[in-house]
Amino acid sequence: MIIHKLIFRELFGNFIVALLSLSVILFMEKFVRLTKLIMGRGANPIDIMKVFLYLQPSILLLAIPMALLISIFLTYGRMAADNEIVVLKSSGMSFPGISGAAVSVSVLGFLALLFISLYLSPVSMRSFKETLNEAITKKASLALEEETFSTVFKDTVIYVKDMPAENKFNGIFIYSDAGTPFKKPVVIVAEDGAISSNLSEGTIQLSMHNGMIHAYDDDSSSEITFSEYDFVLASGISTVSASKPAEVETPKLWEGRDRDISWKIELNRRLAIPFAALIFGFLGPALSSRAGRIGRLGNFSISLVILMFYYLFLIMGEGLAKAQKIPPFLSGWGPDIFFGIVAVIFYYVAYKDKPIIAHHPL
Repeated sequence: MIIHKLIFRELFGNFIVALLSLSVILFMEKFVRLTKLIMGRGANPIDIMKVFLYLQPSILLLAIPMALLISIFLTYGRMAADNEIVVLKSSGMSFPGISGAAVSVSVLGFLALLFISLYLSPVSMRSFKETLNEAITKKASLALEEETFSTVFKDTVIYVKDMPAENKFNGIFIYSDAGTPFKKPVVIVAEDGAISSNLSEGTIQLSMHNGMIHAYDDDSSSEITFSEYDFVLASGISTVSASKPAEVETPKLWEGRDRDISWKIELNRRLAIPFAALIFGFLGPALSSRAGRIGRLGNFSISLVILMFYYLFLIMGEGLAKAQKIPPFLSGWGPDIFFGIVAVIFYYVAYKDKPIIAHHPL
């Protein structure tokens, strides 16, 4: 029908605008945190473009459900304010027919989220970490400047007097809090050295000659001289071989779910988030069409409140599951169960065309 096409067109347009806006906002939040990590270490435009692409799946996991609910509230809220829903019902159209566009878009969002969550996101997260490691290790020497104290490496301050050639230094001074065999703060001075990297492991090594190591703590101190010493610099991110649950492929995550509770939590999260799109597809039309004349700002605010509570429950659930206060199943599915029940209630009320709060005559 033409009516269905018009509703779908308006809804899909609002969805695309909201999705693009949210993606930019979420990307900038992540990019600001990564600026020091990649820009300060000589990353080229290709590396930055790779980081942008690999971040998109994780951003879309958040942006798609948010954009879907916001666009539904904006579309059906406007229709309710303009009495279009009343007219459609008066013409004989049922509420499932009126909300069909929202359900259709939510099904598309569900399928997209299922693919992103189960396959694309873990692959992109692993590629993202590999790109960061590669950018850091290939351009490690660019992080150091002559006669400048450099703090770009984790828990380490490095000073070099001069750089006679690429990746070679004279007059090296290092202070480090961690990452040394001495298990205590150390000061290292050396006559000269060279920096090298291992792309497969994401490690950076500074090989020094003719120097001294001074290790100390509150009770004692010691000094060691050396002719050659290799110091491993921490890049600030984990190595490629040390995979986090978010980077593990879903089949492997399923096989090892009983080995680590964090794996079981991640598995439930991957399966539960796509269903949020379906829930919002039913909750949005039912609630926004009965919210009254509150305008676009009012509908936008209600959608943000719902999203805030959904992700708050999700974050709290993961924290409680890690503390073994609740089962891992509820960490991911708890918000879906709660909002699913709310969606069923409101959709049933809208279907029966009854007021949310019954008014009895005095």
